[in-house]
Amino acid sequence: MTTEMERSSRVAVVVRDLDPVLDLYGEGLGLGPFEIEEIDAPGARLGGAAAPARLRVASAPLGVCEMELIEVVEGRPPHLEFLEERGEGMNHFNLDKCSPEAYLETLGRLYARGIEPFWGYPFNSFCYVESAGVGGVTFEVMVGSGHAGKKGHNHLGLVVADTQRTIGFYSETLGLGPFRSDVFPMRRAFYRDARIEAAFRASFCDIGEARLEVFQVLEGDTPLGAHLETRGEGMHHLALEVPEPEKRLEELAARGVEATWSCPEAGLTLLDTRAVGGMTIGIAGASA
Repeated sequence: MTTEMERSSRVAVVVRDLDPVLDLYGEGLGLGPFEIEEIDAPGARLGGAAAPARLRVASAPLGVCEMELIEVVEGRPPHLEFLEERGEGMNHFNLDKCSPEAYLETLGRLYARGIEPFWGYPFNSFCYVESAGVGGVTFEVMVGSGHAGKKGHNHLGLVVADTQRTIGFYSETLGLGPFRSDVFPMRRAFYRDARIEAAFRASFCDIGEARLEVFQVLEGDTPLGAHLETRGEGMHHLALEVPEPEKRLEELAARGVEATWSCPEAGLTLLDTRAVGGMTIGIAGASA
């Protein structure tokens, strides 16, 4: 299967209440502007059976975005604890602020909301911030990433146990890539109240122009609601926009990747992909 390099994507977060999350994402992190809509979805299907639902969805542009796969090769950074406690999956969302001024301004707005750094090099390059308490997402705030030889890219970060296994599945089955990999040592990094030595392998691929979508389930039986019940708020899936979604879904089904939830009203079908890499992938129709 091949996926067009011009594809765009949607990073989806599921929350219990949109309003406090939009305050953090908009006023605190500088995302937006957000467009808010209610989606009545009588045609939704869950596991092949009718499962009508109603959703409240906020969406905002993210700009150019990448996927990052992280495999710990030395030490005990927070990624290893994530892997041990939750298994493979979506770990953080990176916001590249591109300049020291914008980086410090963002950290100041977060600090005013009681949100502080807990890992990284917060005084000069990047840090993870304690943002998961509102919306369930850990954000990484950065001054111009440069990790993939580019600047001005946000990225979606996954923690994986085996980089090559995940790249193989994402490339051969889902058509993502090519991936660019390197090992990054972290010497005397800050983690909570300690200095640590660590290293990780990071692999990047482009997922094109992206949007952030925040879902609040108002009614009905959906995998979004199931995620809230079992894992709480947080990042739920990455939807890849393709020109011919039905054709792509047929190709994936032929490869053994089945649909778990479809919502025609939202233009989205979620796939059973968590066994490799821990992430739910969705297929969406290309935006007009």
